[in-house]
Amino acid sequence: MIVVYDCMLFFRSAARPERVSRLFELVDSGKVTLALGAEVLAEIHDVLNRTEHQSKFPALTPEAVTLFLQHFLRTSFWIDAVPEQYELKRDPKDSKYINLALASGADWLVTWDKDLLELSRSDSAVGQEFKALYPRLRIGTPENFLAESFA
Repeated sequence: MIVVYDCMLFFRSAARPERVSRLFELVDSGKVTLALGAEVLAEIHDVLNRTEHQSKFPALTPEAVTLFLQHFLRTSFWIDAVPEQYELKRDPKDSKYINLALASGADWLVTWDKDLLELSRSDSAVGQEFKALYPRLRIGTPENFLAESFA
């Protein structure tokens, strides 16, 4: 199973691993394959290296961040060229996650982002349109993902 995790999941894993440890244990055990691309990696790198985050979360030392990112570079399915297939109109900067998921053939995009989660809602026009275009891709919270895939 191929998955895309959004930046906040990486941030929580690096800063407070107990909050999302199960998600990343699935990657480390090989039960899921994490997809990564340059644009997503750049955002993760930027967020983890922000001074305000490093001062609030002592675990985010530059050395720890480097080791953390290197680990996922070694264990992830890297997509060199991620075409822009979809633009998330409510938050275009988050389109990179959808496009990575589509380019990698991901089964799941796991996120807490409300704009991305809107695409999974069958009671919204945007969600219905997205599901008609991309019926294979599931988008959900970490809780949804774990409950539906690993219950």
